[in-house]
Amino acid sequence: MGLLLGLILAGGHGLLGLLPLENGLHGLLLLLLWVLLTGGLHLDGLADSCDGLFAAVPPARRLAILKDVHVGAFGVMGLVLVLGLKAAALAALAKTPAGWMALLLAPVWGRWMLVWAAERFPYARAEASLGGTMRTGLSPRQTALATGTALLLQLAGTLLAPGAVFMLIGPGMGLLLARWAARRLGGGLTGDVYGALCEVTETVVLVAAAGVFG
Repeated sequence: MGLLLGLILAGGHGLLGLLPLENGLHGLLLLLLWVLLTGGLHLDGLADSCDGLFAAVPPARRLAILKDVHVGAFGVMGLVLVLGLKAAALAALAKTPAGWMALLLAPVWGRWMLVWAAERFPYARAEASLGGTMRTGLSPRQTALATGTALLLQLAGTLLAPGAVFMLIGPGMGLLLARWAARRLGGGLTGDVYGALCEVTETVVLVAAAGVFG
């Protein structure tokens, strides 16, 4: 799924590059395409996770906040920061030769982070949910396949442009965030947190790429 999304985004980046667009508009249109393709599913998880994880309450109360359909102050700030950073990074990469590479690798690493976190940490809720169902269907073999695919694509990108190695900061940040989130929730994660990890990993990959190639 991450590779398919990356290929579509890289293709969209190439097509937009043929038009006489300002970098900012190029970046915003790419971000719009990204949100439309994913339905904003993981953005919802990001907002809920920010509200729950940053709340100064016990883990059980944080889990209750994660289920609340209303978006609080932390959720709004998280959405603004992630979408703003993505838009800025995409604008910086608009006219760079390596822009397509960042657009390919960002969703690949984002989905890898989601799979790894779901397989690595126990589910924090006892009741059935979409995130729990996804975790039940995962196996170590699938995680290994996702890891191998992401690493091979990263290696290919790094061979083409050595600076691409800095995109590994994205999954590295995701790993640290996953461990922190699990501690905040009493040892496990939820579907909302999976989505937040995906969004943050994608964003850091793009920002790292923009810093190197932009």
